[in-house]
Formats: sequence, C-alpha cells, structure tokens
Amino acid sequence: MSHSGAPAVAAGGWAPVHGVHDALARRRARPHGRLYAIIRWTGAAIFAAVFLALLVTLFHQAAAALAHMGLSILWKGWNPAANEYGAGVFIVGTLLTTLVALVIAVPVGLGTAALLSELAPRWIAAPLTVLVEFLAAIPSIVVGLWGLIVLTPLFANHVEPFLKQVPVLGALFHGPPLGASILLAGVVLAIMILPTIVALSRVALSGVAVADREAGLALGATRWQVVRTAVFPGARRGIRASITLAMGRALGEAIAVAMVIGNNTAIPHSLLAPGATLGSAIVNSFSEANPGTLEKSGVVALVVVLLAISVIVNAGGQLLLRARKPAAPPRGPVDAPIGAVPGGTPPGGAALGAST
Repeated sequence: MSHSGAPAVAAGGWAPVHGVHDALARRRARPHGRLYAIIRWTGAAIFAAVFLALLVTLFHQAAAALAHMGLSILWKGWNPAANEYGAGVFIVGTLLTTLVALVIAVPVGLGTAALLSELAPRWIAAPLTVLVEFLAAIPSIVVGLWGLIVLTPLFANHVEPFLKQVPVLGALFHGPPLGASILLAGVVLAIMILPTIVALSRVALSGVAVADREAGLALGATRWQVVRTAVFPGARRGIRASITLAMGRALGEAIAVAMVIGNNTAIPHSLLAPGATLGSAIVNSFSEANPGTLEKSGVVALVVVLLAISVIVNAGGQLLLRARKPAAPPRGPVDAPIGAVPGGTPPGGAALGAST
C-alpha cells in the first residue's frame, strides 16, 4: 500500500494531483485570464501574418529571377551583362567568412566565458563582463569603419605577409596582400559575434549546479579540470545556443562586411583574396538595379537565398538544442509519495519506500 492520500504512479508517469485540472480551469475562466489568452493569440496571429506577408512579398519580387535561373541560382555566378544572376559566388563567400569568424570567435569566446564565470575573481570579472556587453552594443557600421581604417592597412602590411610565410597554413594565404579580403571580413565578423558567444556561454556556465563543481574539487581536481570535465559538459546546450545565434548574425551581416571584404564577384582562390557575401552583394547591388528589371529581381532572389540559409542554420541549431540523451530507467519504488523525484529520493530527505 502507498502512503495515505498520496496518488500512485501510473504506468506512464506520476498521477496528477486531485483537483489541479479544476483549479487551472477556474483560473482560465477568470476575466484577466481570458484577456491574457486573447492578447497572446492576437500577438501570435500578428507575428504570423507579418512573417507570411514578408515571404509573399519577397517571393513575388524574386519570382522573375527564380524562374529565369531555376536551381542553377545556387551555383552560378553574378554577371548582369550576361543576364546571369546566380548566388553561387556569394554563398561561397558567406560560408567562408562565417567559418573564419567561428574558428576565431568560438575558442576565444568560450575561454573568455570560462574566465569570467569560473576562474577570474569577482573584482576582475565584473568590469570585464560590462566591457563585453558594451562591445555588443557597438553598431555594425562603426566596427566596419574601424576595420576599414585601422585593420585594412595593418593586414596588408604586416598580418597577411606573415601568414604567407607560415609553413603549413601558408597554402591558405597565397596571392598579393591587399588588406580587404575574406580573412579580414572573417576577423571583423569574429569581433562582432564574440560578445554573443561570451555573454550566453557565461550564463550557461553559471547555471551548472554548484554540487558538480564541489564534487570535482573534492576528488582532487584543479579548477581548470573541473571546468573542462564538469562545467563545460553541463552547459553544453547553452553553449550550442550561443554558437547558433552567433552564426546567424555572421551569416546575415552586411554593412561591416561590405566595407572590408573587397566586393569581388569571382570565386576567391585564397583567404587573402577579395570576395563578396550575400549580405554585401545585396547592399552594393540593390540601389544600382533599376526597378522592374530582371537585375532587381535577382537582388531580391539573393535575399530569398540568404533567408533560406538562415532558416536552415537556425532550424539545425534548434534540433541540436532539443536533442537529449535517452532517459535512464527509473530506479525508485513503483509506489512512492507525490513529492519523490524519479529515483525514489524526495527533495531534502532520504529514499522513501512504500509503506506497508
């Protein structure tokens, strides 16, 4: 027999507490509850309508170019003189700059987040956290202008000639050092997405249970070993979310990239070559294309391609976030009090078995 007044566990989980459904129904029936439901569904309907209108407008404006190019829009180049409006070159540039940005920003961002959350004393971590948040508030055009004025000559005169001499990595950095390049655009993007990775990863690391840290320290591990073996695995989902959001911003950035990438519509032969991304091509071509022409429709088609890539990346990130390990089979008694957690241990007490 179970404890008096405690509902038994059903085959699929815990039985609901008696009267909970009635209480929730009464709460929803109150005037403010109905008003909240109306506001919630109205907001959701407005959002869905705006998103649907956006899709309809974009596809209507891009219909001519999409019909003209077909699926070849994904791999052909951009040549208005030949009536060719493909996004292949820009897709390559977008993926390359995003990859360079992630290679730089992810290790630096995770290391900084671990420093602020686990290793640095509070009197250092607090001002550094404010500085990171301030960096996230800098407008894109300011970062792009700083990259154009400061980083472009620095890369052309010092960084790129040095990279060309590196024994193994030199194969990726061949060609004349021009400054404006895929590499510089990736570095600027890394600076822009770094605050996102640091801020969200720091929150995820801080949310790991203190007991996990204390268990590692009690076993004789150093603080870095605890961070590496206990804290980082426990914050894995939050870290994935931060990287996904940072990738989304890197894919869609336009103004800053257009100022430092060189805006060349040829396939880049190295990371030192100038190139173009979907965002930079849209910024540079939209105002020059005449309304009602196939070129204008081609520019809008680039917007559709960029939107599709962003949706795919974010959908993949959501799938990664929702992926869970298989649940372990329950180890507690089948008949347990309602306060017990799966495993047979009630909060704040020892394991309680079924009373007889």
